[in-house]
Amino acid sequence: MKKLRVGIPDPLFLALGLTGITFILAYFFGTSVRQGLPGIADVLVYWTEGFWELLAFSMQMVLILLLGYMLALSPLLDRLSSRLSTLSRHPVRGTVILTVIAIVFGWLNWGLALVFGAILVKKIAEQATRSKWAINYPLLGASAYVCMMVWHGGLSGSAPLSVADVGHFLFEKTGIIPLQETLFSPMNLSVTAALLIMVPLASGLFARKKSGTVPVVTGPLETASYNGTHPGRSRILPVFGILLLAGFFISTFTRTDSTLGLNQVNIILFALVLMAFPNASALGNAAAKAVQSTTGIIIQFPLYAGIMGIMKYSGLLVVITNWFVSVSTPQSLPLFSFFSAALVNLFVPSGGGQWAVQGPVLMEAAGLVGVDYAKEVMALAYGDQLTNMLQPFWALPLLGITGLKAGQILKYSLPFMLIGMVIYGLALLLF
Repeated sequence: MKKLRVGIPDPLFLALGLTGITFILAYFFGTSVRQGLPGIADVLVYWTEGFWELLAFSMQMVLILLLGYMLALSPLLDRLSSRLSTLSRHPVRGTVILTVIAIVFGWLNWGLALVFGAILVKKIAEQATRSKWAINYPLLGASAYVCMMVWHGGLSGSAPLSVADVGHFLFEKTGIIPLQETLFSPMNLSVTAALLIMVPLASGLFARKKSGTVPVVTGPLETASYNGTHPGRSRILPVFGILLLAGFFISTFTRTDSTLGLNQVNIILFALVLMAFPNASALGNAAAKAVQSTTGIIIQFPLYAGIMGIMKYSGLLVVITNWFVSVSTPQSLPLFSFFSAALVNLFVPSGGGQWAVQGPVLMEAAGLVGVDYAKEVMALAYGDQLTNMLQPFWALPLLGITGLKAGQILKYSLPFMLIGMVIYGLALLLF
């Protein structure tokens, strides 16, 4: 008898399934859809009209992941992870420090945090294997993965950075929402501080309760092995990186209308990548390795744009928004949006994709109910990042590097999720 294997659903099939569901809902409930075959044609037209409306946003998200991933593979961070591998000597302290690193790096850039955290966990395990030190390897993996519970409230967060850009796809509705009202708001800074205290504390308690065993790590870690294989260090790349960074700062401080959004964050990351690699060959190898992680965005985002097109042009967006408004008050809408975003993330495991699909509904509802747009943006961001601790899709790079299984880290990431749920919920109620 064959053993039934339950795997993680492919995000592409989830996107296609969500497209089908949206198609059906638009046909039956859309206010701009005719009956019969003409109605089917209407929905198909709305789908194709929206298909390419997120091209600029898609490229921004590709770059923010690609550049962060490349930074994690740079020689400097490779040396840093090697030095930090000695954390295996002190299991409890090492776990706490790793968790803090994951949260800080996750707030800076989720691609950087995810890859660097995975590399660091693997190097800690290799060091423990050589030295015969007992560590809780699954807990270390879960502690590194906690970066995905803070990323959307950080400097690579899709929704907050998107609405801070001029001409974003909801610009006519919300205008520019500066980062001072989202990422750097008192609410988000308080949330980040609370996570930075409570989650490492919990990871330390778990490490103290179960010290683990000496890990058996097979296979050498392949990260930035190209660092020393290319002769010579070029000064051209750092020079252009410095010039790019200088241009960014000149533009920022000389223009009164300058903002910090996705484009500006990507300029900073691009400059840092140019400065982080010894030569063009090493940079190219890192890019070739990192670009594989962006295929999901490239393939799925046109489908999410198509879903947005169906909802917008069929009138389904108005119908769903009116339902949100009918069951919400100014006090309950942010919390309701938070939990709905947490649920939607299980089916749309992409912050940018979720913002494209759910963002228009929540912004429209916020305007009608009288909730601050910035708070509603953060409610979606908190919900999206929370259930990453339950949805292991983004853990796949970490699992691939460390050799851990999803079930091994989930038993620790779920308590982290409960801590995050309490912190996010209280913040949305109190601020």
